[in-house]
Amino acid sequence: MSAIPSLGIPELAGIATYAGAARVGFPVEENVRRLVRYHWAERRMMLIAVSHLPATPEWEVKCGLALHQWLAVGHANAFRTRITEMRNPAPRMDTSPDATLDAFLEELLRARDTVELLAGLYGVAHPAMAAAYRTHIDRTNPLADHPTVRVLKQALSDEGEMIAWGAHALDACARDAESRSRAEAWMSHLRAFLDAAGGLAGDEAASGAASLPAPRRREAFAPDMHPRRDGRFSGQYNFNFPPHLVYNMPAVPADERNLALLCKRTLEMDVPEMMASFIVERADQPWEFYLDYSRQLWDEARHAMMGTAAFEARGVDWSRIPLNVSFALRLNLHATPLERQTMLYGIEQSLMPADTGKRLEKETAEASGDALSAHFHDYDWADEVLHAQIGRRWVRREGIEPSDAIERTKAIHERTWAELDRYRDRDPQALWWSDFVRAVLGHDSAVRESELGDVKVISE
Repeated sequence: MSAIPSLGIPELAGIATYAGAARVGFPVEENVRRLVRYHWAERRMMLIAVSHLPATPEWEVKCGLALHQWLAVGHANAFRTRITEMRNPAPRMDTSPDATLDAFLEELLRARDTVELLAGLYGVAHPAMAAAYRTHIDRTNPLADHPTVRVLKQALSDEGEMIAWGAHALDACARDAESRSRAEAWMSHLRAFLDAAGGLAGDEAASGAASLPAPRRREAFAPDMHPRRDGRFSGQYNFNFPPHLVYNMPAVPADERNLALLCKRTLEMDVPEMMASFIVERADQPWEFYLDYSRQLWDEARHAMMGTAAFEARGVDWSRIPLNVSFALRLNLHATPLERQTMLYGIEQSLMPADTGKRLEKETAEASGDALSAHFHDYDWADEVLHAQIGRRWVRREGIEPSDAIERTKAIHERTWAELDRYRDRDPQALWWSDFVRAVLGHDSAVRESELGDVKVISE
């Protein structure tokens, strides 16, 4: 009961009652200790998702990993900011705060397939994070520590959505008894390591090392950066992709050019597949490097998803598009991490001119009368402006000026395109555009197949 007569207005700005605010919560030192662990776990969760994204064949899982790695970076950044508000100088946040916590995260990284990846991330790690955040909210003082509570509530909301998505994804991917058994075994394996760390917050009774199963950490981890597609798709090694040319052919009707744009957007999953490799391999970069490129990776995956959403709205089976892996394949396996980063920036720069870049794409979609495509390309254009800024910031930091980046991009493109010859025999290099136009638009293509040939364009 309040000591002052009440006017009926919720006290303390509505964040707590007087009774709730009167409890003693975590001292600052304990608060910071926990947040440092959360920060490290979220940072590693981002890298784990990104490490597995290219080789994970299931399209929808790629989409989930792309989103969740960005959410993890956002949580980590919020925790990082809060830590620096409470302690100056701030504790180190670029190294593991606890070897046993890192042992759990190293095991999580070593998932051997999609079933194990989903089971580990969404059956063990994310639920552990949600439980830690919920406990922290319950035990800290809601008034004195309101900035932490607010950050944790947002993170907890995200965790709930990720866990629900992951449960459905795991059910879909582990349909048979053998897969379900492997998922359960892997979750038990990981829980043993999490228990040995005293839970995510490190405040539970830790189990002894003697009770741990044999760690996979003894096996060196090399991320598989060879991009893959699941069994619904064909032609992932068919490097003939006419939309790269058709969308920019003035004599072609707008509806066909718009169709080409939607194909290009759907193909754009190859950009996050490539970005994943240099994010992982360019270790020891400043925190802001990962913050920026994590956002761009999610944006590029969103662009691919906008393409699929546009096709779904038309009732078009977009698995008929040969969503080839050439861009990420040749760069991930045949270029250095800095070359990949430089080429991405060079491409972003090429998308800025109004007569050939993103403005043209939006105007093409508008001219076709496709309101949804125009809407998507309006936001795609906005994203690419941000991406050009990101590239400029980080590539120039390497001493590479914009004009130099464009020249380097051309050289990297020519050299790595030649590397595709070793993969071409894995799929027929079939011509498909005319049939696809006829099936989707109901009329013949305005482009002769002889005009297309071997499409060798630097493009997203």
